[in-house]
Amino acid sequence: MLSLKHLQDIKLSPLALLDSAYIIVLLPLMLILKVPMLIFSFIVLVLLFFKKTPADKFLIVFVFLMGILALYLSLYGLFSFRGLSRLKLFLELLVYVLIIVVSMQRLTREINFYLLLSPILFLALSLFFFHGIMMLSYVIVEIFILLWLILAHRMSGDMIESFRASMVMFMYSLPWVVVLFIFFPRISFDHADYGFKGENIQRMGHDGTMYLDRKALLVPSDRIVMEVGFDKEVPSSDKLYFRGSILYVDKKDHWEPLPSYLKRESQTYYPTQGERVDYKVTLYPTQKRWIYLLDMPARAVKDADLDRDLISTVEKPIKAPIHYLASSSLSPKFHDILDQDTLYASSHFDRNRNPKTYQEAQKINKRFNTPDKRASALIKFFQNQSLTYTLKPKALDINNTADSFLFDKRLGYCVHFASSFVIMARMAGIPSRIVTGYKADKANSLKNYLPVKERDAHAWAELYINDHWVRFETTSTASAIDEEAAEVLGTNSTDEGEKAIIKRVNLYLMYVKYQVETWILYYSNIRQLQLLQYAKENPRFIFLFVLSLLALVLITFSITLYFRRPRCTHKILCILEPLLKKLKKEGYNREKDETMHQFFLRYLKDHPDKSAIKEVDTYYETISYGGDSSTATIKRLKSMVKKSLSS
Repeated sequence: MLSLKHLQDIKLSPLALLDSAYIIVLLPLMLILKVPMLIFSFIVLVLLFFKKTPADKFLIVFVFLMGILALYLSLYGLFSFRGLSRLKLFLELLVYVLIIVVSMQRLTREINFYLLLSPILFLALSLFFFHGIMMLSYVIVEIFILLWLILAHRMSGDMIESFRASMVMFMYSLPWVVVLFIFFPRISFDHADYGFKGENIQRMGHDGTMYLDRKALLVPSDRIVMEVGFDKEVPSSDKLYFRGSILYVDKKDHWEPLPSYLKRESQTYYPTQGERVDYKVTLYPTQKRWIYLLDMPARAVKDADLDRDLISTVEKPIKAPIHYLASSSLSPKFHDILDQDTLYASSHFDRNRNPKTYQEAQKINKRFNTPDKRASALIKFFQNQSLTYTLKPKALDINNTADSFLFDKRLGYCVHFASSFVIMARMAGIPSRIVTGYKADKANSLKNYLPVKERDAHAWAELYINDHWVRFETTSTASAIDEEAAEVLGTNSTDEGEKAIIKRVNLYLMYVKYQVETWILYYSNIRQLQLLQYAKENPRFIFLFVLSLLALVLITFSITLYFRRPRCTHKILCILEPLLKKLKKEGYNREKDETMHQFFLRYLKDHPDKSAIKEVDTYYETISYGGDSSTATIKRLKSMVKKSLSS
């Protein structure tokens, strides 16, 4: 409250109050304005600062033309009907137009209806550009400050009294806002795009093709691709494989899915074995159609397809964050009966491209007569090749990638391991394929929250053994891992101490952000039903909820009482206030027309022994009417007040 005392004598005019509101609501929007519009805004501010009289019509026209020019330059190249079909670009245009109109009206120094309404419009528009905890917090501050400014206008610019009144109103409304937010029926806008197209923001890491040359997609970035909230505990790391796409066709320098003209049987064999887990996913824009599910998906996600390879896709590329509920059976294998096309594609290889690999595969093929034994032999062979996992491998010979990796370079990361393993498995007579997606690490989780980052992009192999597709983690065959890769993967033993603490703190912040987004920013009708169902099944939750609500009411009521208390407007009266309260409790109230001296004399008449109060009266008269407001005198007055309170 000390800072508020500096506002005690400030009386803002209606225009000053309106300018304050514009400053508050325009601050976040400044981050999206293009340079020409920022320059225009700066020119308008300079005009407002130096010109204290209403602008004439020539200046208004000049500002209008400047604004149109700034708008044109800001949206140059995007200013077409096609560009405006993007929601954010359209909203950006609205912001620019609103800024021009408000600037013109503000220069007239006349307050009209849309000048009063525009701060609310700016606030609403900013919500389309910014999502997250920071914006949520800022919006709450914005609402409070706008309420404060409105009340200040109604109270003739009294900033302190209007602040106290707005705080009281804010606190009164808080419990109601919480209750209405939780229980008011919500309407689902999950798929509403209002006819606009999405944005071009894209997460990297998985694009449905796997290159082995310098185009190999390696993104050691911490940018989050998706956030997963499990209903129970996060599964162990060896079960956190999120399927993306299946690659069958070896194109020398890269792998591709089956060609689209192949019409495979639509039969899907859902896995029946493995621990069942339910989880919800927030997937950020990838500009692709894949959605990621844990091995092995137990059912299709709503409004998504699940093909016979258990790969899930949506109808259109993902250009905005989507949320979906999923269920999986955590198992490294699932049953499947191969059709002829799939069998051919998963068995095809060119023996002449990798002769050394073929020769070793034939040895395994002759020595072991069952696919599972051959697969075990392949693992041992890879382990004996002294392969090193590195994020900076030497370039492979594209004409014989498996030979180059296994017998020459011996350096690579997941794509090189998976590609060579699948090639050699096919040469050993085992149908096989590559799976790309994401492999998360439980060490990066917190409670039931698991962030999956671009750096978690991964590739592994699936071998067809005994009518089942079986997952093989091919990078586990590496006999060494270089220091840089260990650092990125977090397996370096030096990743302790300060780095580990920072990493943990960052994880907690992401967890809080995720919970806020889940239960506040994206609190949908589905979440509401989930919460009500949970409350229905857990009486303890209802008890804790009611208790928390009562605590909130108590806190807001206490704050309200604090701001509703009478305010002393004079320094000396503030010093006397505790004493006046004590006398009031004894039944002595100061009358309306009674001076402080008369009040003390009336009290001393009934209590002549109260010498300390007599001293208080003397010092009060000395300071108020004797002109002695020195520090020493005020200090003595405080001392006598304190003595009076204790006597």
